[in-house]
Amino acid sequence: MQRESRDFWSGAFASVTTHGNRMHIMQRHYSSLIGLWAVALLLPACAGDKDRYPSLAVRDVERSQTQFMPAAATNEPIRPVASSSDISTLVQQARTLHARFEAARQSTTRLVENAAGAGIESNSRQRAMIALADLSAIRGETAAPLGDLDLLQAEASTTFAPTQEIEDAQAVVAGIVREQDEALARLGRRLGQ
Repeated sequence: MQRESRDFWSGAFASVTTHGNRMHIMQRHYSSLIGLWAVALLLPACAGDKDRYPSLAVRDVERSQTQFMPAAATNEPIRPVASSSDISTLVQQARTLHARFEAARQSTTRLVENAAGAGIESNSRQRAMIALADLSAIRGETAAPLGDLDLLQAEASTTFAPTQEIEDAQAVVAGIVREQDEALARLGRRLGQ
């Protein structure tokens, strides 16, 4: 009996497996038939009237019979993007702002020295921090001409204009800004920020 039941179950699974394979084969067969029918129905739609669409051949109008001559080269020198006076004005603005920075730095240094080691809530520390913020604002104003010079440099680079005068002015103003950054860093360290 036990052998019979094993034969029964193995036969049942075998018939289901065989039946499942047949179903899978039939489904594959039907899907390929459906694909062939779709191609057969859609293919005539691609083969429309050939007079309905324009030809892709070269037309008479597209054939050029004339010869084009290149324009005569002009040997005009490339003009600078800014005049020398404009560039010197930007450098002078940076120097004027640096003079303001130096005047404010002296008073800020005195306030920072008085506040060094004082508590966070002390009035002397708060006055020193306000003076340091004012000094930082002047530094920001000094950096504005450097930004303008950077824009001129970018424009000159893209138009192949002379850049030497702009680069010299950038070096001067960048040196001023760097000096102010160092002064602010020293004062901030002394205050304990």
